Amino acid sequence: MTKILVIGTTSWDTIIHVDEFPDKPMTLFAGAYKQVLGGTAAGKAINLHKLGLDVTLATKFADDEAGKHIDEALNAENLRFFYIKDQKNTEMHTNLMDAQGKRISIYTHVGQANQDFDLSPFENAIEEADIILLDICEFVKHLFPLLKNHKRKIWLDLHDYDGKNPWHKAFIPYANALFMSSDSIHSEIELNSLMFGLVKNKEFIVCTHGKLGSEILMSNHQRYAEGILAQYKAVDTNGAGDAFISGFLYANLNQKSIHDCLKYGTLVAGLTVTSPHLYSPELNYHWLEREFKRNYL
Repeated sequence: MTKILVIGTTSWDTIIHVDEFPDKPMTLFAGAYKQVLGGTAAGKAINLHKLGLDVTLATKFADDEAGKHIDEALNAENLRFFYIKDQKNTEMHTNLMDAQGKRISIYTHVGQANQDFDLSPFENAIEEADIILLDICEFVKHLFPLLKNHKRKIWLDLHDYDGKNPWHKAFIPYANALFMSSDSIHSEIELNSLMFGLVKNKEFIVCTHGKLGSEILMSNHQRYAEGILAQYKAVDTNGAGDAFISGFLYANLNQKSIHDCLKYGTLVAGLTVTSPHLYSPELNYHWLEREFKRNYL
């Protein structure tokens, strides 16, 4: 079975729902409040594990209260993982969510930057992996010397890259395929210019557009687009992008067409937003294949 290595963040998040974001100072009452597992790498790894794939998560958190919650959540999913012990604190976010699914994410704890750690577990995992899903987080930069000879098997999640941010840009040379959202792009012309520029020397680039669906641009400049499925009513949009990548990778490994990979990604993302968590407890490959047939065949 194909071995997948997910490298990136896990966090312990506070999610606060409000009706709408104010345009002036005021007192708001939360519609809902919860503390849950967060982090883009955690979302990818758990979704892939639920789809029956051989996945390992490599991440970073501290042995504090938030870190203990993360450890318990990952073990509850029977997920294989190892982690750098953060010397300062576990990464924590407070996410404000409005009724339209828009998010304001506040980083309340970011952990220790430039921390030395043992590279040997990463070296072995990187060598053994067939596919590496990479996040843009601080500790990953310390892995660049290990990753530089494995570009062909690295898929990078650029998140809301605007084409200019030097933080995002530093990771791009290490990847063979790219995923991003159009959240920070202001026009179709700007998006086209960015995607055609990024796809040079890459296998493909995928861009998600929230409620407007997704698209992929191949290295040969073939392009496909896919809309969302209206039956999935959003409860919480956190984790949708990571779920999309997981569904896309599942389909890719099962030798589906590129256009179908977008559809599988759409299904997993759609199910995820119906859940108040980073992933849906209902997800498995039986559900996914059944829903693909029901919606697309």
